[in-house]
Amino acid sequence: MADYKDIAGTTVRGNAGDLTGAKTGELFYDSTNEDFKYRFPAVTSAGSWRTGNNLNAARKEMGGAGIQTAALAFGGQVDPPYSAANESYDGTSWTEIADLNTARSTLGVGTQTAALAISGTTGAVTAIVEQWNGTSWAEIADLNNGRRKMAGSGTVTSALAFAGDNPADTPDTKKTNESWNGTSWAEVADMNTARRELGGVGSSNTSALAFGGGDPAKTNNESWNGIAWTELADLNTARVGLAGAGIITSALAFGGTEDKNETELWNGTSWAEQNNLSTGRKFSTGAGTATAGLAFGGQNPSGILSLTEEFTGLGAPIGAWATSGSLNTARNNLAGAGTQTAAIAMGGEPLTAKTELYDGTSWTETADLNTDRFGLGGTGSQTSAIVAGGESPAGGSNFVDITETWNGTSWTEVADLNQGKRFIGMAGVSNTSALAFGGQLNPGLTANTEAWDGTSWTEVANLNAAKFIGGSSGTKTSALFYGGAPGPVVATTESWNGTAWTETGDLNTAREAPGGAGTDNTNALAFGGSVSPQAQTEDFNGSTWAEIADLNTGRTKVASNGTVTAALAAGGTTGSNTAATEEWSGSSITTKVLTD
Repeated sequence: MADYKDIAGTTVRGNAGDLTGAKTGELFYDSTNEDFKYRFPAVTSAGSWRTGNNLNAARKEMGGAGIQTAALAFGGQVDPPYSAANESYDGTSWTEIADLNTARSTLGVGTQTAALAISGTTGAVTAIVEQWNGTSWAEIADLNNGRRKMAGSGTVTSALAFAGDNPADTPDTKKTNESWNGTSWAEVADMNTARRELGGVGSSNTSALAFGGGDPAKTNNESWNGIAWTELADLNTARVGLAGAGIITSALAFGGTEDKNETELWNGTSWAEQNNLSTGRKFSTGAGTATAGLAFGGQNPSGILSLTEEFTGLGAPIGAWATSGSLNTARNNLAGAGTQTAAIAMGGEPLTAKTELYDGTSWTETADLNTDRFGLGGTGSQTSAIVAGGESPAGGSNFVDITETWNGTSWTEVADLNQGKRFIGMAGVSNTSALAFGGQLNPGLTANTEAWDGTSWTEVANLNAAKFIGGSSGTKTSALFYGGAPGPVVATTESWNGTAWTETGDLNTAREAPGGAGTDNTNALAFGGSVSPQAQTEDFNGSTWAEIADLNTGRTKVASNGTVTAALAAGGTTGSNTAATEEWSGSSITTKVLTD
């Protein structure tokens, strides 16, 4: 791919400050700071997990094989029955295919089209091994020592099965190691440490990594070279029931011990902590690589899970939040509209009608709203905005239906909402084109959606679930509503296509009152929110949310606006009201001084 200098040459542009819209690799002169600067792609300092679609059947202790976009999940336990279910993953969804011959928890190795289901338990430990050819399962040579809760590595022609336990034996916890050559199993050198419920990865019967496990919970890490096991650097966190993905020189270890969500990355020498699983769990199954891993199923105190998460490793493009000029008035439950460099903030709590304009550097007070209020919805641009609903005066559930439009100079009261409500979601591009949805009534909540045409509000299709105080973004014909509280705080997301709302992928972290930014129902940022003020930022790709770089300060009830590459968070509360403003710069727009 051509870079900037190939296309545009090496001409240096001058600018007072950072150059808005600079391309990756573009060199420019910042006359304010007297520095030569350039733009470069920012990358993650640690990998992160993105929520995928659920298994059709919730299970724990499954066999797994394959890669992130072509995986297999078979067998497992559904507490107490055992399962023979087999599902394939295409990077988007799981599909049920031909079952195992014997229902059981099991160890899996191989690919989506060529896998082994090794030993396990049907309630009693079995030595059965089955081979998958992409269409069906067939029984092949048994393991010499039937075990459950093992780990393994390899392919259908070169595999390893190690450790585990058998309650019928003394001792029951094993360091037994067996090697498969495509025809038969042979006992080979034992592990250094007996254990069960461990993580394991590897590419063959001569290359494997074994980590964690118990009992009790261990940090031990060993590698296999086809002849002997060698002890290596320990995990940072001791745990049992963890899962893994990758190979001997590059691996992931994640989950374990009831509800741990810790993830660690192995680089061949040491383990480094990464961003956590979104949902802590034990007895999940892993597949894929250290940079494109998959975690599915498992168990935590809430029960047996169908959840799937995808890992994006080191080097994925990210952005960052940077502190900018503060609002003149600290407040929460305010509304925002506009862009990162041309924004408007209005209303808020303590009860106010104040309006402020942002120019990319600082906020300036301008004409007040006609009605002071908080918990209002707002959308549009700095020169053409609309606000609706809210509470005024404070206390007594005084929820209003008042709508006001902004023309760049002043606010004008226009036709009311059909319902008086607060904490609504809003989306739109101007004071003549907007959508208002959800909210809190007096009493109760609403799923009502109303469309604004510049003159009046018209009721259109309702949300699937009544809720309020969620994050929102998009336009009148393509919008999102995420998080919020229909009672308990939720992670649910609904997508509007101009006609109807559809439930889509959940946030990784349930929250109310997050900030939101985005231009349609296929892209969005959600940031901050509560139960307690949070800093988490998530990016939506039209199907799922991925965790990305946090706000610098956790907070909730902010004014928000912008796009997934250039967003703004202003005000809100950290426990006390704040006037702080942060700007989000998306991937590939990080500035460096040339001399760096």
